[in-house]
Amino acid sequence: MKKKIFSLGFIALFITLPFAVKAATSFDGMQSGNVIKLTEDVTLSKRHVINEGESLTIDLNGHTLTGPTDDYLVDNRGTVKIIDTGSNKGKISCPSNTSSCLRNLGTMEVDGITAESAFATIKNDATSSKDEEGEHYGNLTVKNSTIISTHVGNSLDKEIGFTGAIQNWGTAKVDNTKVVAEKDYAIFARSGASANKNSDITIKNSTITGLYFLGTERLNSTTTTQTVNISDSTITGKTSTGNNNGTVQSYSGEITAKTNHNNTNGSIIANSVKGTKVIIDVDYSSALIIPEGITVVIPKERTLTVGTGGVKIGNGQLDLKGEMKNANVYVESTNSYWTNLKNALNSVPLDSKGINVKLLADTNETSSISISRKEINIDLNGHTINSTKGISIANSSDITINDTSKDQTGKVNTNIKNSGKLTIKGGTYQTIPTTNTGATTTVEGGTFPKEILDQVTVNEDQIVTTNEDGTVTIAYKKADYSKVEEAIDKANKLNKNDYKNFSLVEDAINKVDWNKNITEQKEVDQYAEDILKAIDSLELKDQEDIKDEATNPKTSDSIILVAVIGGVAVIVAVTAFIVLKKKA
Repeated sequence: MKKKIFSLGFIALFITLPFAVKAATSFDGMQSGNVIKLTEDVTLSKRHVINEGESLTIDLNGHTLTGPTDDYLVDNRGTVKIIDTGSNKGKISCPSNTSSCLRNLGTMEVDGITAESAFATIKNDATSSKDEEGEHYGNLTVKNSTIISTHVGNSLDKEIGFTGAIQNWGTAKVDNTKVVAEKDYAIFARSGASANKNSDITIKNSTITGLYFLGTERLNSTTTTQTVNISDSTITGKTSTGNNNGTVQSYSGEITAKTNHNNTNGSIIANSVKGTKVIIDVDYSSALIIPEGITVVIPKERTLTVGTGGVKIGNGQLDLKGEMKNANVYVESTNSYWTNLKNALNSVPLDSKGINVKLLADTNETSSISISRKEINIDLNGHTINSTKGISIANSSDITINDTSKDQTGKVNTNIKNSGKLTIKGGTYQTIPTTNTGATTTVEGGTFPKEILDQVTVNEDQIVTTNEDGTVTIAYKKADYSKVEEAIDKANKLNKNDYKNFSLVEDAINKVDWNKNITEQKEVDQYAEDILKAIDSLELKDQEDIKDEATNPKTSDSIILVAVIGGVAVIVAVTAFIVLKKKA
């Protein structure tokens, strides 16, 4: 019995003890013709070279292929295809943090694999005729794959090195692939050097994630370019151009940017071709400029916070599905939003005329506002300008301040020094504007301290109201709407059902603005004329149409009438049934 117990204990110990199983160090026995198909995990002891003129397919077959600790895993000058047909997918792993993993100087296709490196995962390289290896220019295709670099750059705030998950010196195409380098470049496009060649990489339907999703650089050349075309892809990270010369970026289709970096998003949008939709899928709080033909989408549950640089839509399009914050001032001519009035006014070019600026919320101005060589209409729109610094109007400016809000709740809680031309049409003013020598201040409306009456002339078209707090409100008399009322009365005497086009009259009546003052009398009289013209243009319905409507009702009123008659019939029938039943 003791022997059996000992034997069982030995077997149990034998089973539980770990055994170090060494992976193969070469492809011996795995190659058949031009195909290497892994039958087990392989850790290469040295680089595998594919010479010019040679063709090879490497199939991971669900296994892990590990590179040398200080060298390339594959060095290709011929034609190579790397795939993984295993039901449980394998992986390429390269531990060296000083050498690239897959180097291509010929033609390389990577399809359906996962590759991870501590340095550049794929280096699509180039050499020159001066090189002892001859002249080579890599042609790379990556699709349906995951390419990862775990390399950590030297500095996370500046240019971070010379690597990348994909480093391109040649021509590369990336499709339906995830490229990740969270502490370095995801894509690094380089040109020049001894080869004096251009770099060209096209990326589509992919996800690119990096501390810098894109880096570009030109070395020892004044003519070469690094061209990067990205379409229908998702981008996370910043851009870095250590040597910006020769960088060509292009974005198209639908680009999702998961970055809150002004320079990055600005670069993506500025380099997008017309028709591109850029989705900013983060809470974004930096300057935003949208060129013509470009749509920027702020998704639902995302917030666009207007910063000091503003949101300049211009002739582009902002599809705001989420929320926009700090959009306190709107400039109509540039279709732009600003945090405060000063930034909005400063955005207007000098010598501009007829510019409309509207407050969308109260503003707190932390510095003085100086306006020169501009013709601007400022609409308080029921909101307040708060400032302890004041507003200065230069002698070259023509400024109008109005309040178009229904309840006239707009306020100016700061002093105004006018050296130009100022017209006030509305709003409540904390102090009386100062009018310097040679300047003119015209008050057409508004509420002021009562001393304003000593400085302005109230004409016969205006009225002055003294308020309970001692302030005075100056306003033009209301326009005469008697002709409009007569025209509407004439319309009301008509039976709309007798006419084919009575909606013209209704439209003309609905356009009447009942808040016009006496200076706008012509517009009010025009309302009356438009209503009368609409009445004169009425066309009677044909008698047959009227008869047909009477015999074949189609309106909701007729349907209700039929329903009511039917309901009455049912009630009568039920009542008769009850009476007969009682008699029985």
